[in-house]
Parts: sequence; C-alpha cells; structure tokens
Amino acid sequence: MTNAQRRAARLAARKAEMDPLHNGSKPAPTPGSAFRPHEAGAYYLAVVATVGTFKMFARDRRPPVYTYDITTVRFELNPETGTWIWFDGEKNQFPRRAQDGWRLGSRRLHETRESAEAELQREMARNGDRVTRVHDLPDDVMALKKIRSANHPDRNGDADQDLYQAVVEKLDRMRTLSQ
Repeated sequence: MTNAQRRAARLAARKAEMDPLHNGSKPAPTPGSAFRPHEAGAYYLAVVATVGTFKMFARDRRPPVYTYDITTVRFELNPETGTWIWFDGEKNQFPRRAQDGWRLGSRRLHETRESAEAELQREMARNGDRVTRVHDLPDDVMALKKIRSANHPDRNGDADQDLYQAVVEKLDRMRTLSQ
C-alpha cells in the first residue's frame, strides 16, 4: 500500500467517524457517467499488434511487422456490482469515459465497424503498410486465388508480397470457418 492510499484510507475513516449517517454509502452514478450499451449490442476495438521487431545492433535492420484486427466486444452485466464488463480471455475489462467517447484500456471503443476500420486504415497509413491489405480483399474464393497467383513471390519478382500474404491468411480463415 502506498502512502497516498494510506492517507486516503485514514481520511475516509475519520470522515466515517464524524458522519455516522453516511457511513459506507457511495454516491450513485449519474446517468451521464454510467456506461450503458447501445441497442445494437456490439462494440468494436481496432487492435494493432507488433509481430516482429528489428534488432538494435543487427546489421540487417528490419522495421517492425504489424497485424491489424477488429475485435467485436459484447458487454455483459455483472449482477453483483451492476457494472458492464467484457472478458478479453485473460481479464475483465470495464469501459471508462473519455473526452471522445468510451475506452477499454488505452483503446477507443467504436460503436460501428466502419469507424473501427477507419482507425485501422489511419494506423496502416501511419505505419507505412498497404491500406488495401486487410479490408479491400473480396470474399470470393476464385478472385482471391487469382490475386494470390498474380502476386506469388516465386513466379513474379515485382509482386506485392504483403498483398500475397494477406490473401493467403484470408483464404486460411475462410477455410477454417467453412469446416
């Protein structure tokens, strides 16, 4: 426990001794400050993760490799506390109010998938990655196979390897979803 926490606990104990009527009662959250999910139910997080990084003193330095993903967030109401929580697979996360809306941790919570995709595209442009790599790929398997063969790095020296890799990953995802 830090000194600030000890001081706050001591002040709270003193206040409780002086005012026994309000002992243990917290002020109720105002309607504007409490989080309530919208009717559609789902929110979206734009997730940018670093897969590989460059080595500081290596001779062949490579820039970091990023992955871009949109995570669908569905909140559940905790009946004991009355707060909305989202379990991310490791820990419970609670939405918090920020100036530009709601956030989960340091990431902005989007109400529509389009705004999450727009944030991802801004991040891609900032990182120097292809904006078309993730979202502009068709859902048609035959069209994806044509793009894959046209950009195969072994057959075409001028191929876009990022686009080729994105097509391979999308085909793999579509294959696993269909099984």
